[in-house]
Amino acid sequence: MKQNCFHIILAFFLCTLSTYAQLDSIQQLPEVLLTDSKFVHFSKGFKLEKLNDSIIERNATSLTETLRYNSSIYFKENGSGMVSSPSFRGTNAAQTAVIWNGININSVFTGQTDFNTISPLNYDEISIRSGGGGVQYGSGAVGGSIHLNNTFTFEKIDTTQITINHGSFSTIGGNASTTQAWGDHYLNVGVDFISSENDYNYIEKNQKNKHGEFLRFAAKVNEARRLKNGIATWNSEYTYNDRNFSGSLNTIGKDKYKDLSTRNLWQLHQTFGAFDAKASVAHLFEQYRYFPDSEKQLYDEGRANTFIGFFQSEVLLQKKFRINGKVEYSYINAEGDNVGENSRKTLATVLLLNHKVSDDFSYGLNFRKEFLNDFDNPFLFSADAKWKVSKNYALRLNGSKNYRIPTFNDLYWYAGGNHNLQPETSYQVELGQEFWFGKLKADLAAYFISSEDLIKWIPGNGGIWEPVNITKTRNYGVEVTFDYSIKLLNQHTLGFTANYSYTNAEDLEKEKQLIYVPFHKAAGTIQYNYKTLMVYFQGLYNGEAYTTTDNSSAVKGYKVFNLGTEFTIPSNPQITFGIRLKNMFNVYYENVAYRPMPSRNIQLFLKFNI
Repeated sequence: MKQNCFHIILAFFLCTLSTYAQLDSIQQLPEVLLTDSKFVHFSKGFKLEKLNDSIIERNATSLTETLRYNSSIYFKENGSGMVSSPSFRGTNAAQTAVIWNGININSVFTGQTDFNTISPLNYDEISIRSGGGGVQYGSGAVGGSIHLNNTFTFEKIDTTQITINHGSFSTIGGNASTTQAWGDHYLNVGVDFISSENDYNYIEKNQKNKHGEFLRFAAKVNEARRLKNGIATWNSEYTYNDRNFSGSLNTIGKDKYKDLSTRNLWQLHQTFGAFDAKASVAHLFEQYRYFPDSEKQLYDEGRANTFIGFFQSEVLLQKKFRINGKVEYSYINAEGDNVGENSRKTLATVLLLNHKVSDDFSYGLNFRKEFLNDFDNPFLFSADAKWKVSKNYALRLNGSKNYRIPTFNDLYWYAGGNHNLQPETSYQVELGQEFWFGKLKADLAAYFISSEDLIKWIPGNGGIWEPVNITKTRNYGVEVTFDYSIKLLNQHTLGFTANYSYTNAEDLEKEKQLIYVPFHKAAGTIQYNYKTLMVYFQGLYNGEAYTTTDNSSAVKGYKVFNLGTEFTIPSNPQITFGIRLKNMFNVYYENVAYRPMPSRNIQLFLKFNI
């Protein structure tokens, strides 16, 4: 993959270019601000999970790995590093919205995000919002949404972090990020890359994962400037992926896929008395090239430009009523060898309300109406409430109507696209309970989702596949999360986090469980800390998942365990090194039928805080 040398050399250069500075003996954590403020203010009755830095770093190979081990989301992955799509509460990949600083970044071609193309280290905060979010975040936020946020502050900061890692299967990677805040300015710049031959052995199969090489390179710039009565921000991101697609137990991989994306968001936030106003402009670009044969230069290509502009105003009345009104316009222009050239114009109006009745009870009402140039969109609404019954117990409730717009592939694919498709619609309700007992935190959620007009590709006349609105599904289940920590002796701490989910996702037409939706999934981590030493033991269980619509075939359930440790040098606390042992018991497992996942492997890393 010689053409990728530029990205590797640039990343290594930025990772090794550094100057040394002494850290203060005591560092104060600055107040940070979130670009997507409505995520906090208008989600009181929804289940929100925030992944902290240490959780992200120990599963940082890709966003797939981060969420697989630290959430109830199931991932269908065509081998390590290959295409990865989520199932959030039993919904499909296009029904899970990925939100970057408040902007929906799902592909206009496929309607989904490949989670293996995203580096979790590019963001200051990764959060999971369970339940319908169509009112706030538009198409695809049916089962839930994943939020990738960059924060900023104007308290003085001068930090640089560099991490270099090396692992099995000729895997190398690095990450460098510097953050500077002075006066009325904030600047964060970073790069991240990973490259791997990915040639792991298939356990007990006498075969090897061939043609699975991949490279990912990403760069970011986040800037903020404080103005008189306001703030101006700029978020920018560049991502490049080059992957050979590996084969399966029965096939030899030949094809290849390259994709590139850029994202830019400019926002101006001003305060006028009791009113906050924000004007935003965004540009998203995505491009892909699919090579049927990686040894040849013949490929299918597609590219899309998305322009988004919106204005929102928010007012807080008597410190109880928070009202947010938003008008958003987006224009998409896309062209591809398989979909032709098409465009989409959307005007959306959104009204959000949160009423804090007391310190213990609040509720919210939200509404959205969209106007498109190619078909009608449903009127959306949601309602939520949270009641803190006591200091140890709280109840929350939410319900919503959500939708998913047909993608450009659904509508315009040259060999079967259907111009008459209607948006998918769904209704969702959730009841959640939160518990606190000392250092123990627990959350129990039960949900129900009813969807109709689901888009399904079926064989048509002449054997050509085409999408139609036919499928109705019913999803229900429970999710449980635990978080507990205890101080054993002086400077000894032990922490435990775990999550479990039961998911029933039924195709009502066939009366069968949907494919690649396991009934049971669980994950947990035990972490021990002593002074500058940290050791963790991590486990994942995925139950059996059907691979055919008649439920006649399935991938078996499996258990995978990881072990890791890191040590900060006492005499030089700016340096940390560690080791991670993944799939430590060398378990054979598959997420997709006939596509084995990696055997036992090891990763070494060295981190500098400057």
